[in-house]
Amino acid sequence: MKNRLCQLSYFVVLLWLIISCQSKEVTTNSTTSMGALSENERKEVQTDEFGSKKFEWQSELCDHVGFYEPDGFSEKQLKDTYFLLFVYNSVTALNTDVTLDNPEYYTAQYIQDSLKKLEQEYLEATQKLKTLDVVPTQFWRKHKELSLLQLKEVYKLEKLTLEAHLNPALLKNTPLSDECVNYVDALITEDTTVLLAEWKKLVEVKKSKSGTPEKLEQEYQIQSNSTDRLLFAKIDLMTYGWWNCANRQRKYLDGFNKEGQMTMEFQNLFNKIESNCEE
Repeated sequence: MKNRLCQLSYFVVLLWLIISCQSKEVTTNSTTSMGALSENERKEVQTDEFGSKKFEWQSELCDHVGFYEPDGFSEKQLKDTYFLLFVYNSVTALNTDVTLDNPEYYTAQYIQDSLKKLEQEYLEATQKLKTLDVVPTQFWRKHKELSLLQLKEVYKLEKLTLEAHLNPALLKNTPLSDECVNYVDALITEDTTVLLAEWKKLVEVKKSKSGTPEKLEQEYQIQSNSTDRLLFAKIDLMTYGWWNCANRQRKYLDGFNKEGQMTMEFQNLFNKIESNCEE
């Protein structure tokens, strides 16, 4: 009897050990699987049923999901290309105000500080562009190169404009001065009647293009009768005369997305695009 009890006890213990091991193995495998899933989610590695990777972005009115083949380019290259196309802007990359449309800004210290700020912005924007690793095609490499040239062109024009507030003679004989010669001559002349006459002409041009010409005339009357009228004349001629005239002549003024070419090139990087747009 005693032997039978011992055998029974031994059998129960053995059965318990087998069940425990199997349970532990199942639990371990389940934990490992969940851990791998969480890691994938953290890495945001998303694919469809055909192995294409998923990339999400937003346009003005739509949310987009595109699927692409990962052997053609990396996710980082796609993100950098997206930044170049939809985020980067050569004008907003340089935030320094160079037109100085307020008399209180017309000090050597303010202009020198603005020049330092402009240079720092240019260096940072240039570095950002140079480090972009765009999709390795001729089209996107060329666009990156043109973006750098455009940024340099904007910087040189803004730097010249800032410096010319203190020394208008710098505008003479520049590549942009020929078409803006009336503003340049008025800004560098010592004859105040020429300066004021050109200012009046500019005001009339502004009024002809404005929906509220009477407001511009009222502002002009106040400024032209103030003790700072010469300074107001220079501000207007620099901002709405020289700057607008020179800016229109920039070689790389036109965007590179003519007729949506760049947008189409970006969309062509994907096998399939799903869009959800606002009504």
